[in-house]
Amino acid sequence: MKNKLNEHKINKNIFTFFLHIFIFLSIATTISAQEEGTTKPRVAIKAPLVNDSISSQTQKSLDLTKLLAEMEAALLSARKFDIVSRQEGVMQDIRDEQQFASSALSAGDGAAEGKMQAANFLLIPTVTGFSFGTTTSKIPNLTSKYMRNDHGQLEVSAQVVDTETGQIKATFSMKSSFSTSDSIVDQAGGKPGAGQFTTMAQKVSEQMVDQLLDLVFPVEIINIKGNQIFINRGQDGGFKTNMILNVYQKGDELKDPHTGEILGSGEELVGKIKVVRINPKFTVAEATGKDGVSKMAVGNIIRKP
Repeated sequence: MKNKLNEHKINKNIFTFFLHIFIFLSIATTISAQEEGTTKPRVAIKAPLVNDSISSQTQKSLDLTKLLAEMEAALLSARKFDIVSRQEGVMQDIRDEQQFASSALSAGDGAAEGKMQAANFLLIPTVTGFSFGTTTSKIPNLTSKYMRNDHGQLEVSAQVVDTETGQIKATFSMKSSFSTSDSIVDQAGGKPGAGQFTTMAQKVSEQMVDQLLDLVFPVEIINIKGNQIFINRGQDGGFKTNMILNVYQKGDELKDPHTGEILGSGEELVGKIKVVRINPKFTVAEATGKDGVSKMAVGNIIRKP
């Protein structure tokens, strides 16, 4: 009798052991499937080009390294893309590390050459307009006193290229400028601080990301509960509390009669909504106007006025 009880206990332990293994493998498979299902588009940004119309003297104040860094940072903040670097210095560092990984000095568990991921979309920015300077003027009747004003402007265009087909998917235009209030200084000349350029670079980068998100991930209604509308963009959407947004219903597909190219779809304005809460990954808004949400539906497109 005792032997039978021991045998039963052993069988139960074996069963429990294999059950735990089965549960672990099921969870691992589920996690893996979820990760595969949430693959993000990979984006690379080429080093910015400069239009020939910008003089070499003016270009001395144009920090292209900072501009590229802010563009990559803005894309990372959106959390909807995987960013692959195309900076020459970074690429060389990666190649050096990969060569080390395959050398006799390495344990061989590093990345191998030829395994870098290619981008799905390539952004090619070009600085089309730039100014960055200071204006000073002598103040009458005051010795060594000047009125100073700092000002600048940054204009950038960016082509979006599908790396699989080579097609230009879109061209974005971004622009930022600043002008400080007049201040009294003790000497003429000078130039704006580097922080002013950084701010312009950040603003054009945010505009670029907004347009890229609209191209790849249109802003849509994903749920409606009562008078509340849930939108598929959160802190990455550039929204602000109390901002008014337009809601559009998708219309018929529009096709170019000569090329057969799909140009998009017609849109009908069906209402307006007001942003009331911005979460990390989604935004909550409320319908405004007498019709409320009656004409709105899941899948409607959201656009800033």
